[in-house]
Amino acid sequence: MLTRRALLDTAVKCSTGLALASVGRGLARATDAPITPRLSGAPPVKLPGNFIGLGYEMSSVATPGLLSSGNQRYVDLIKGLGPEGVLRVGGIVADYTQYEPNGSAIAERQNTVINRAMLEQFGGFLEEIGWKAIWSVNFAQGSLEDAVAESKAVAEVLGRRLLALELGNEVENYSRGAKPFRQPPYDYETYRKQYNEWRSAIVKAVPRVSFAAPDTAASVEWVERMAKDAKGAKDSASNVQLLTTHYYRENQKRGSAELLLYPDPRLKDVLVRLRAASQASGIPWRMCETNSFSGGGLPGVSDSFIGTLWTLDFMLLLAVYGCAGVNVETGVNQLGFISSYSPIQDDGKGRNTAGPSYYGMLGFAAAARGCDEILPMDFDAMGINVTAYALGAEGKLRSVVVVNKDGARDAQLSIKQLGMSAASFLRLTAPSAESKSGITFGDSAVDPSGRWMAASEEHIQDGSVTVPRMSAAILRSTDHAHA
Repeated sequence: MLTRRALLDTAVKCSTGLALASVGRGLARATDAPITPRLSGAPPVKLPGNFIGLGYEMSSVATPGLLSSGNQRYVDLIKGLGPEGVLRVGGIVADYTQYEPNGSAIAERQNTVINRAMLEQFGGFLEEIGWKAIWSVNFAQGSLEDAVAESKAVAEVLGRRLLALELGNEVENYSRGAKPFRQPPYDYETYRKQYNEWRSAIVKAVPRVSFAAPDTAASVEWVERMAKDAKGAKDSASNVQLLTTHYYRENQKRGSAELLLYPDPRLKDVLVRLRAASQASGIPWRMCETNSFSGGGLPGVSDSFIGTLWTLDFMLLLAVYGCAGVNVETGVNQLGFISSYSPIQDDGKGRNTAGPSYYGMLGFAAAARGCDEILPMDFDAMGINVTAYALGAEGKLRSVVVVNKDGARDAQLSIKQLGMSAASFLRLTAPSAESKSGITFGDSAVDPSGRWMAASEEHIQDGSVTVPRMSAAILRSTDHAHA
């Protein structure tokens, strides 16, 4: 396990103007001077309207009444995250799923069956929430003939709500494990040949469908090669419209609270490479499956306020690097239980509630309202483990997010240099960093019906705000020029 010293020595410093503080307790600079962020002058980064997203194992679609327009509590929980978004259904369970139009629906981790009725239930759910979906077909064990039939049905039922089809899940791992799906070695060239064959056949049946690929577990190289091949492809049938990969901070068995409080030393290189591949090819990239620790999260950490702050900070960090969207995993995982990291929890009796990480997503949604850009910033964090992000539209600042993950020091900020002397703000707080309950945003919790409304809103007129240790604040400009 990485020690705090090792983490601090390798902490990331972003060149885009986002400061990731890397000084722990006892090393903080002894000063009362405020943190003074400034816009760096670098070009704004596009923030798509459907950036926010949730991820599901395919078995969730086969569960009667879950992803249904009649599940009003669930509908309201998702609507609370914004009018646009993307649900990605796939995961490891997609490798064990069949589509049988007239079959009996089965929601099991290694034997899921989706019938026409469950597909229509999901389509009605998407219409109700107004979001789109990425849909995975069984590239691991299914036949091409079945994939074509399923793709036709999905496109017919979901219609305008289908963002893209996905061929497989974590494909670079297909030749690994005790029961591999492909004979080793299964390299990129072999995968790409099969991908082209399947895609061409599906496109003939569903001409205007888009594809998301390669959907790797972690391989950035496969994403880079997919982007390069797509850009230079003479045959449009071998193209891809959305580059996708996954990320988890660590495996559950190696997880810890400290890993969510400090930057992942591996992450900056990953994000820089993904951004470069996207820019060079002109194809957007999406983190279509992600959360804190794989295996369902780390109980006591992923389902605590630490997980809340990590989710908010992580989503914003990805936005800074030009990510087109983030699908935060929720619900039943591939092991068959509700993950501790799930933004939307389930009591097993049909009652869904907001989990701790939902509040991080809620904070992101509040900050992104009316914004379509990330405005790069520069600032000295003054030795505090604090991050800050600026969001706006047409180059004008509209909101600022401050995340203080320091366990010892409050963060005092002056926002005058941002031209944001007057602002309203909502605080994201909890009784303690380890709290699993009592989390509030704007002094209000998500109510039992799945709805949230701020109970209080603070105002600043002097351009100064204090963000206490282990909390976050979302500031919205009230200046006339930024209204």
